[in-house]
Amino acid sequence: MTGDAERVQYVPLHPEAAAAQPAQRLPFDISKLSVKGLVIVCELNDPPPGNSMPSMSMKMTQYVRLSDDSLIRLDMDRGVDSFRYGSTEPISWKRTSADVVSEVLTLVQADDPEPGSFSWEEYARAARLRGISVAAEVLRDLPHTVLLSDELAAKFEF
Repeated sequence: MTGDAERVQYVPLHPEAAAAQPAQRLPFDISKLSVKGLVIVCELNDPPPGNSMPSMSMKMTQYVRLSDDSLIRLDMDRGVDSFRYGSTEPISWKRTSADVVSEVLTLVQADDPEPGSFSWEEYARAARLRGISVAAEVLRDLPHTVLLSDELAAKFEF
C-alpha cells in the first residue's frame, strides 16, 4: 500500500459525540462513605540495584475499601526482597498461596515488639490523614483482602 491507502484516519462512530463537552468530575464527599475492609495489593517489584544473585522483590500497597467499593491508598507501603545464595540450578520461588498470604499479613504488621499484633491505631491515623474517619476498633473487625498480581502469582507458581 502506498500513498493515501496507508494513511490512518480517526472517524467517530457518532459524529455528534465528538462535539460534546468532555465529562466533568463531580464533587466527591468521602465523609459520607464508610470503611468496609482493608486491601493489600502485592506486586512484583524491581530487584535491588547492583544485585547479581537470584532474587525476587515484592511490594505491598495498603488500602481501605470504602462502601462504594473505591480504594483509598494509605501511606503504609511495605516491601520484601528474597535472595537465593549459592544456587547452581534454576531457581524456583514456588510457595502455596496460604503461605504467601500469611507472610504478607506478618510483614504489614506494625513494628511492634509484640508479634502477631496489628497497630490498628496506626491504620486509623493513616485513614484520618486521607479524610476518612474510622476508629481502630472498627478496623480490627473488618475483613482483610490480599490481592496478588498475575506476575507475582506466576513467580510463586500458583
